[in-house]
Amino acid sequence: MLSEADRAVLDESFQNTRMAGEAIHMVIGKVEDEDLALDLNRQACRFLQYEEKLQQMYAREHETPPRDHVVDKTMLWGGIQMNTLMDDSTEKLADMMIQGNTKGMTELMKTVKENRTAAREYCEIAKEIADFEEKNIEKLKAYLK
Repeated sequence: MLSEADRAVLDESFQNTRMAGEAIHMVIGKVEDEDLALDLNRQACRFLQYEEKLQQMYAREHETPPRDHVVDKTMLWGGIQMNTLMDDSTEKLADMMIQGNTKGMTELMKTVKENRTAAREYCEIAKEIADFEEKNIEKLKAYLK
């Protein structure tokens, strides 16, 4: 059975990977730059691998991952549509993805720090995801002018 701290770290990690994957899938149709599209597809694959790994952790504990909230997905979709209404350039899309990765990384690290008693394994995967997001930011900076 998961402790409250374990659940908090696992849930934040899971939601982070789900929202990142969703954001990429919503943005990818607007991407015209082949290199950016390739980078985003690679990121989406990696987020999916993390999601699957987290699902295995939940299953091992006979727990279920948090459900997607329709409101969150709708807000994400609306935000992407609004932010790209006047400008869907490669630079704008990369900037949006940088912001998303930054937010995800920050939320993960805050959750880990607030739940210091969480199992090391759960904190390590959260940190691994945050490190991956940091690398994504560095790659995406190449698309900024």
